[in-house]
Amino acid sequence: EILEVEIPSWSLAALGMYCARLARVARRPSGARGFASEKEIRDRLSTIKNISKVTKAMNMVAAAKLRKHQDELEKAKAFAKGTEGLFFEVESEKPTMVVPVSTDKGLCGGVNTFVNREAKFLMMDLQKQNKDFTLFTYGQKSKGNLKRLFGKNMVGGIQDVGGGATTTFAEACEVADAISAQEFGNCKMIYNSFVNIISYDTLTVSFPSLADFEAEAETKFMAYEEEGDEGGLKKNFYEFLLATQIYGILHNGQTCEQSSRMTAMDNSSSNADEMYDKLLLQANRVRQAKITKELMEITGGAAAVQG
Repeated sequence: EILEVEIPSWSLAALGMYCARLARVARRPSGARGFASEKEIRDRLSTIKNISKVTKAMNMVAAAKLRKHQDELEKAKAFAKGTEGLFFEVESEKPTMVVPVSTDKGLCGGVNTFVNREAKFLMMDLQKQNKDFTLFTYGQKSKGNLKRLFGKNMVGGIQDVGGGATTTFAEACEVADAISAQEFGNCKMIYNSFVNIISYDTLTVSFPSLADFEAEAETKFMAYEEEGDEGGLKKNFYEFLLATQIYGILHNGQTCEQSSRMTAMDNSSSNADEMYDKLLLQANRVRQAKITKELMEITGGAAAVQG
């Protein structure tokens, strides 16, 4: 037995309009978006407001850390005063070791981008000259970025020195020991040198291996008199120079990281506030349009009843 049901004409018209709407949605290009509802806009406003709170908090934290790192950087510069220019490059058949000094954390602008880009250019130039080179990274961001292109040349790396705290001279000595233990002829360290809060320079410093330094030190420092144990004097001098130089490099990197993070978070907060204002205006327009539509429906219904 077949049950027959009579469908009103207005239901058929509504079903036809619904099917036509589905067809229009199906024909919409991939990725196209419709007009956002008031609830969706309010959800986005809440998300943007929370993001703005986080970026403003990170900006204040970075500003407080920056002042501390600037003080430590000035002390490191005073400590290393007089040791500039004592290192030199040598002619060696051993591979050149490239050491980019990056950060372990992100959200700090382009500090890591500039270091990694300079390291890429340097290693690509060495490849064009058919020279051997190795890669030893400092920081998680340089390791993750350069490993994809130069993974076969990577011989090691250092990460999370000090856990984000201000670098001590003892930690700089450990980094110097790890670098000097590698096999290389000349080492080229690439780092960011702090200039002021809004700018920094990407520099490259070079120094030889311990064996090459001891072999060339006799002629390089002929004008100086030596006192003490001749067997360990050159080694101790090399280790002190390397640790002192790395100590300054790490403090420069930390200061640049905090200044760049402070600037990046300040820009992010400004962008979030601007986006919030635009979306709030859009939400108010949607709400006003909804109220206007409801008033028109009420007015139209009242006019129909009276008519």
